[in-house]
Amino acid sequence: MAFLTKDELITEAPKSFIDILVGTEQPMVDEVINDMIDLIKTNIGAYYDTDLIFSKQGEARSRTVLNYLKDLVFYKLQKRRKPGVLDPSDYDEAMKWLEEVSTGKRKADLPPKKIDTDGDGIPDKNVPFMKLGSNKSYPNGW
Repeated sequence: MAFLTKDELITEAPKSFIDILVGTEQPMVDEVINDMIDLIKTNIGAYYDTDLIFSKQGEARSRTVLNYLKDLVFYKLQKRRKPGVLDPSDYDEAMKWLEEVSTGKRKADLPPKKIDTDGDGIPDKNVPFMKLGSNKSYPNGW
């Protein structure tokens, strides 16, 4: 079973509207869902166990990840039908959340990615968060 199905998008809009957006292209919806799952995995995969996150089913799924995934998928479906006339606020909020989680500004309640530190083949330590960059430079008059 998939992490998200077309029928679960009814929290974003009425089922009749979702059916209109999808039309007769059900495989396209699955493709959009997979693309957005891959987008989320790319953003949070460095520090969170995305295989475990997206293997969960039913009530065991992370409600936060599921909510933002629905926002991303719904936006992409709408954009596909009517490009250029959309309110991207939910999409922007989802992308902001992904950016903040990936840069460490926000911690997500998700299973952390683990690494094997003692060589026994069993992951036993969380991947440390490493933030790269430097202090803010200020212009001076010299």
